[in-house]
Amino acid sequence: MIVTISNEYGSGAVAIARDAAATLGFEFVDEQLPVVVAKRLSTTPEEVEATEDTRRSVGERVLARLELATPEMAFASSEESFDEKCLHEVQTAVREYAAHGDVVLVGRAASAILGRRPDVLRVFLHAPRDWRVHHVMAGTGADEKTAAAEVDRIDDARRSYLYEWYDLRWGDTDQYDLALDTASFGHDASVAAIVAAVRARIS
Repeated sequence: MIVTISNEYGSGAVAIARDAAATLGFEFVDEQLPVVVAKRLSTTPEEVEATEDTRRSVGERVLARLELATPEMAFASSEESFDEKCLHEVQTAVREYAAHGDVVLVGRAASAILGRRPDVLRVFLHAPRDWRVHHVMAGTGADEKTAAAEVDRIDDARRSYLYEWYDLRWGDTDQYDLALDTASFGHDASVAAIVAAVRARIS
């Protein structure tokens, strides 16, 4: 069984996913995935992370697509960009971890990569923006303005990333099997809901 955890930034997803994995006895995959990709590309995990959490403007996306469609750019565009190389290596790594089974995968658009499958539970964790801002403040010691800016920046980047590479709308419930408001449920109940959903799917 494979569990993918997509999330709004600041919703407490990493801790919830880690505890759900521990309860289920599943492998927990979060920070090690960009490390694997970075080694394959001879770069740093931070550079890999930036491809998902750094938003390109609409203008940059449009220009990139126009270049790919322009004949005189065909030769120059034949070589993959760093972002494209990262994308393909992330997809490969997600599929490799999924092939092992009994794993909880956090982020990296794993739900989009694996899609709807009977052996995949696609989870989306979300919460009201103000709650997430204060959750980030409590966890990092950042002031409210800084935390709010980071919540908006990363949410925006994830929304852009999913649309740009997979033509999907981030947070669209049609893409998930289970969506939980972590502010309403809290940590323990969110963990329990994921564990119960996995066990129900397996039985």
